[in-house]
Formats: sequence, structure tokens, C-alpha cells
Amino acid sequence: MKLSHNLASLNIYKTYTKATSDQAKAMRNISSGLKISSARDNPNLLSQSEKMKTQIRGLQMAGKNVQDGASMLQTADGGLENMTSMVQRIRELTLQASNGTSTSQDKAVVQNEINQLIEGYDNIASNTEFNGVKLLKDGNSIANPSVINIEIQLGANTGEKLNVPKYNLSSTSIPVDQANGDCLKDINVNDTAGALKVIDSTLEGINSVRSKFGAIENRLESTFNNVNEISDKIENADSNLVDADIAIEMMDFSKAGILAQAGTAMMAQSNRFPQEILQILQNVRSR
Repeated sequence: MKLSHNLASLNIYKTYTKATSDQAKAMRNISSGLKISSARDNPNLLSQSEKMKTQIRGLQMAGKNVQDGASMLQTADGGLENMTSMVQRIRELTLQASNGTSTSQDKAVVQNEINQLIEGYDNIASNTEFNGVKLLKDGNSIANPSVINIEIQLGANTGEKLNVPKYNLSSTSIPVDQANGDCLKDINVNDTAGALKVIDSTLEGINSVRSKFGAIENRLESTFNNVNEISDKIENADSNLVDADIAIEMMDFSKAGILAQAGTAMMAQSNRFPQEILQILQNVRSR
């Protein structure tokens, strides 16, 4: 027995302190659902988790970008569909005017309707836009290589992007003959052969753009599914790193609680040792 230092009580207190600390940690993990709440818990795993979170958030935003890109192409396709309908109607009117039973007055009426349709065609080309971005004007000519593009970020990292070509499909932008510059704006019902050549070339140009946009839209759909799948896999891996197993945490919490209660009882017992020394000294004195 020692009077100056109650080593037994000090050792019990050290164990008691560790038990209360473990209990507090288990309680924190249970309440937060995480086993790593700060860098000191596990610096290496925290670093890995933060890198994964960066990828997850980047992929989630990329998924939204892909959806916006698909919506943009659907908007463009809607405009192209209406433009196709107008050009088809212009073709019908041209064939109607070429009938030998049509008088010059009839042809003038047909020409007036065609002019109105061409004006409507140009309005669609000018006003088809997505979030302020014009889709069917201020772009590349169909006859020239694509140099004006709309960039869509497809992934979480630099360079993971898709270039969607912009086209200019106004009535003066799809020439049939580069030499004389014949285009939809110039068609005349009195020249049936020339008018049909221009109209068919215009329809071919519109259809080629629609097919390109459709192919890109299919690619975006596949990319969206792939981005979501990768994001889910990374999120599952991040969960394995930082999410707490509540069952294990509850066992640790209960174990630490029992040890803390036992430590309290033992400290009360060990703190009586100096009193026992005093009792011995009193017995010696009484003799």
C-alpha cells in the first residue's frame, strides 16, 4: 500500500477515460452514420473518400449536362420537323403550279403562298433556340466542314466533352449549285425543274442534319446511362470507406458503457485504499 500515489486508482481512471472516449466516438458515429468524421480518424481513407466525392459530384453534374444536351437536340429536331413540313408543302405547291391547267394568275397565287412559307421557314431557323443558344442559324454551312460547335461536358474530368455541330439552315444557306448560288429563297414556280432541284437539295440537307442530331442524341442517352452507373459504383465504394456499421457501433457503445460503469465502481473502491492505511496506523497507535 502507498499513501502518496494511489497507482491502482490512477490506472483505473486511465482505463475509465479510454472507455468514455470510445463511448463518445461510437455515439458520434451512430448519430452521424459515418465512421470517419475528421482527418484524424483515418487520414488515408479520408483522402480517398474526398477524391471519390469529387468524382461523384462531377459525374452527377455531367449527367445533368448530358440531359440538357439531349433536350437541346430534341428542341432542334422539333424545329427541323416543322421546317421539313414547310418544304414538303412548297414542293407540293410547285408541282401544282407546273400543271398545264394553271393560269399565270394561279401561279402568282401559288408563288405568294410559297413566299410566305419560306418566310415562316426562316422564322423557325432564326427562333429555334435552347436557353438563348440559337440551334439552326449562326452556324456552319452544310457544304462546309464543321468549325462552329456547342461543347457538352460528358464526364467529371478535363477533355471528356462532345462537340455538337451548329448549322445555318436559313433559306439562303443550302445552295444547290455553289457557282450560281441557287437556294430556297430564289425558287420560282415558272421554273419547275430548277425549283424542284432546290427543294430536293434543301430537304436532303435538313434530313442529313436531323440524322446527325439523332445519332448524337442516341450517344448522349448511352452516355447518360453510363455516367449514372459509374457514379453509383463510386458512391458504393465511398460508402464502404466512410459509412459506419451501426450494428458494430452499437456493440462498441455498449461495451464502452459497461467498462465506464465498471471503472466508476472500481475507482470508488480503490479510493478507499488510503483510508485503509490510516486504519492500520490507528491500530498501531492503539497498541
